[in-house]
Amino acid sequence: MLCKGFLFDLDGTLVDSLPAVERAWCNWADRFGIAHDEVLNFIHGKQAITSLRHFMQGRSEEEIATPPVLLRYRARWHY
Repeated sequence: MLCKGFLFDLDGTLVDSLPAVERAWCNWADRFGIAHDEVLNFIHGKQAITSLRHFMQGRSEEEIATPPVLLRYRARWHY
């Protein structure tokens, strides 16, 4: 098959991913006891790591970058 070009949908032109993104952030907010409105009003237009650092001030870079499931696993087996 010969292709003349590729179409990339990075901004929601073909698929609106906003509901899924907001749902994921709300699930994250629930785990940390943060109000959904507070998170949703901050996250848009920012890299995820910027938002995580904002809401997890005082935590180490490792805690910020490590998924919560892995942190719980590590804590369980840490002597």
